[in-house]
Amino acid sequence: MNVRDADIQQVVSQISESLDKNVKLKPGYYFEYGGQFENLQNAISTLTVVIPIALMLILLLLFFAFRSVIYSLVVFSTVPLSLIGGIVALWLRGLPFSISAGVGFIALFGVAVLNGILMINHFNDIRKRSQYHLCTDRIISEGCPHLLRPVFLTGLVASLGFVPMAIATSAGAEVQRPLATVVIGGLIVSTILTLIIIPVFYRLVNSIAVRQMRRKNRFSVRKASLLIVLLAAFTPAAIQAQQSVTLKQAVETAMTNHPRLKMAESEIERARASKGEAWDGGNTSFSYSWGQLNGADRNDNELSVEQSLGSLLTPFYKNALANTQISKGESYRDMVKKEVTAEVKRAWAYYQYAFHINAMYRGQRELAEQLKKSGEQRYLQGDIDLAERNMITALAADLYTRWLESSEELTLAGRRFTWSCYSNQPLLPADTSLAVMPIQTDGLSLSSRHLNYFDAQVQEKKNLLKIERSRFFPELSVGYVRQKIAPLTGLNSWMVGVSFPVLFFPQRSRAKQARINLRIATWEAEDNRRQLSNKVSELQSQLVRQRERLTYYQQAAIKEAEALQNSALKKFQENETDISEFIQSLNAVREIKRGYIETVYAYNITVLELELYTE
Repeated sequence: MNVRDADIQQVVSQISESLDKNVKLKPGYYFEYGGQFENLQNAISTLTVVIPIALMLILLLLFFAFRSVIYSLVVFSTVPLSLIGGIVALWLRGLPFSISAGVGFIALFGVAVLNGILMINHFNDIRKRSQYHLCTDRIISEGCPHLLRPVFLTGLVASLGFVPMAIATSAGAEVQRPLATVVIGGLIVSTILTLIIIPVFYRLVNSIAVRQMRRKNRFSVRKASLLIVLLAAFTPAAIQAQQSVTLKQAVETAMTNHPRLKMAESEIERARASKGEAWDGGNTSFSYSWGQLNGADRNDNELSVEQSLGSLLTPFYKNALANTQISKGESYRDMVKKEVTAEVKRAWAYYQYAFHINAMYRGQRELAEQLKKSGEQRYLQGDIDLAERNMITALAADLYTRWLESSEELTLAGRRFTWSCYSNQPLLPADTSLAVMPIQTDGLSLSSRHLNYFDAQVQEKKNLLKIERSRFFPELSVGYVRQKIAPLTGLNSWMVGVSFPVLFFPQRSRAKQARINLRIATWEAEDNRRQLSNKVSELQSQLVRQRERLTYYQQAAIKEAEALQNSALKKFQENETDISEFIQSLNAVREIKRGYIETVYAYNITVLELELYTE
């Protein structure tokens, strides 16, 4: 029977159902179908063996190409994608599965993996040719735009080659059309999905490897942490955790705990308490006499009370002295606050300086270790001699020693910061950036706190001189007497006394000493003002020089150092420079970076000094 343009499998199935339903055969008899159906069954049996063998051969060739089972499976994932496209194409054209379609699937599998091979090789080439290890996302983002045209052209060329077979109507077209339809549909779908699936699988595969490395590192860190905990458990004292604080919090902590501020507050309280002794009349005198006083009777008695009132001017001057001492104590307290703030800021700036010096040497040390490994390889290859290899080894050892020293300096800087805050708990600055402290240099004036303190010292000596001079004035005293002189009783009398130094030479000497002390205090105050003014002028000139140097580093030197380092590394990798020139370049870069860090630190210290001595 003629089954042209029909699915022979379905036709035979319908015939078999109809015969089984309508025809009852005797035992031992059965229906057998030959012709094209028999050939189809034989071909299907052959394909069940050939297709798995073809797939295994494709997978084996992929492994030989990549030397990696994972990458081979990633590329092999394009085979199911092409299978989907071939089946959809047959369904859209209404073509049945035939022997030619099966052969088309085998050809399709071999062509479909080409795009995957192209993409994986390109991604690996980007990873290898980069100077530094790029992340997987960066590799995919750089590689996919370059792969778009090659991948589409590969699929397009192969598809266009099968178009004449897909639209053929001549003799043998029933064999050509299924084969071409499978290949064209599979390549179209596989090409589109490959551009999506391969990058996704590539990222997943590499992220899994990264996670495994991180898991190993975390395991190592956990073992190290466990060892530290066990060691800490057997130490005499537990290690206190370091706390990060802002600059404002550090200054507040120092203001609360600093002993100099506590002493300054106590001085003010003592000066206030001294106002209570401004008037001191001395002790009250009580006396009682009995016996024969002024008469013949021996039963007389007398009671007397006397109190000195002192000088009328001395209490006034003593009160003025107490007020001056209070003002002097407040000025000293404000001056100490500025000094404590400057001390904390200096420790803050020193920690930033030590942190960046340590970071610089750490980066240089890591670079030197990489160069050391590269130097060993070049020495084994014969590119460099023993002297050049020893130069690289010496550079790495020197940078390692400098890094250890800077680490110790960083630890000391942290302790110094804690000490400046007078904190019982270890403190660290929360901000470690190398920042230039701002300052407004226009309209600067000398610190009023220092000037007020100098003036208060002079005023204190003036008041002491006035007190000594007031002692030349008479001192008053009052008294009361009650007598009993027989036969008289109730004899009362009052008395008022005046006392003054007849021998005034001692008091005159004390007044002269006070006057000399006043002159000395005046000269000291003038000298302190002059020194303060000279100090501020010197700091301003120093700040101008440091600002010019800082501008030079920021605008030119740092950029030149980065360019010099990149150029030296590139020439070293391309073997276009000798080792001595390369080491000289690295040393020059390190000195420039260290000079910049030291300049920033010196500039910040000058700014803090100006803030301390100016308003």
